[in-house]
Amino acid sequence: MKLNLFENKQIKEEHVDVYYANMRPMIRQLIDVVNSERPSLIGRPADEDLDDGEGIVLDPKEIYYLDYVERKLFAYTEEGVYRIMKTLAECEELLWNYGFVRVSKSDVVNVFKIRQLKPDFNMKVYAYFDNGERICVNRSYKKEFDEYLQRIRRMQ
Repeated sequence: MKLNLFENKQIKEEHVDVYYANMRPMIRQLIDVVNSERPSLIGRPADEDLDDGEGIVLDPKEIYYLDYVERKLFAYTEEGVYRIMKTLAECEELLWNYGFVRVSKSDVVNVFKIRQLKPDFNMKVYAYFDNGERICVNRSYKKEFDEYLQRIRRMQ
């Protein structure tokens, strides 16, 4: 992608023009940033009481994966684990254009944080993250996962 920047002290209102052939995730992110609609999640450290303290704004690019355990949603980052007060489906929809895809009934992963994919027995695949953790890509989600990866590759 080519970026042209022009400074013009005479203009009254700043604006951004975007020319694209296909609406790719990168273009969608740019639009969201310009429109100040970049998604973020509010989380609280998992070991704190939800009534204590303030929420922390989590940038999606810092999240490795989201895990739904015992009717609670957690976001895993390099800094720690955070409780998210949204449903997994809401987060999946919110973050879909930002590299997040569901890989099981309880997990949504950030494909940009995956270091390696390793096949295992019974057609299972494990996604290994930059931080050393791994998540199993469930067989019933594998086709959707592979299609999402192909889509991301074409659009990058």
